[in-house]
Amino acid sequence: MAMRHPVYTNTQSVWLVWVLLPTPMAGTAATLLAKEGAAAATGLVLLAATTVLLLLMLSSFTIEVGEGQVEWRFGRLGWPRWRVALAEIERVEVATSTFWEGWGIRKTRTGMLYNASGDQAVRLTLRDGRTLRLGSDEPGRLAGFIMARLPAAAPTRTRPR
Repeated sequence: MAMRHPVYTNTQSVWLVWVLLPTPMAGTAATLLAKEGAAAATGLVLLAATTVLLLLMLSSFTIEVGEGQVEWRFGRLGWPRWRVALAEIERVEVATSTFWEGWGIRKTRTGMLYNASGDQAVRLTLRDGRTLRLGSDEPGRLAGFIMARLPAAAPTRTRPR
C-alpha cells in the first residue's frame, strides 16, 4: 500500500534500462522476423510484452518519506517495494557508493544498496544494526527530511553534507 500523504517524494529515471533493454529485444525481434517471418508472431508478442513489463518494473526509482516510514520502490508498477519505519532508524547520513557497487539492488559489504544512477546516497543505520543505502540525486534534502521526522529518542543524527 502506498503512502497516502508523503512529505517527501523523489523519482529518478533509470535511464540505463531504457538504453540497454530495448536494443537486444529489437535485435531478437529482427532475428525472429528474418528467420521465421509471420510464424514468429507469437514470439514477437511475448517478447514485446516482456520488454514492456520489464520497463514498467525497472524504469524508475522512487523514495517517499511520510506517515512514520520511508518507502522506496522501483518501476511504475510499485513493485518491488520496501519500507522501514522511522522509529527503526537510528542514524541517517549522506553517503557515496563506489563504481564497483553499481546500480540496482545490491548486497554490499556495508549493507543493502538500492540505486537508480549516480553515486550519491543516504545511508540508514537501523536499530538492529543493519544498514542500507538509498541512491538519490538529492541526498542532503532526503537526509534532512528523514532526520526531521525521526522520533525524539533517536540517539544519533548525522547532518547532511
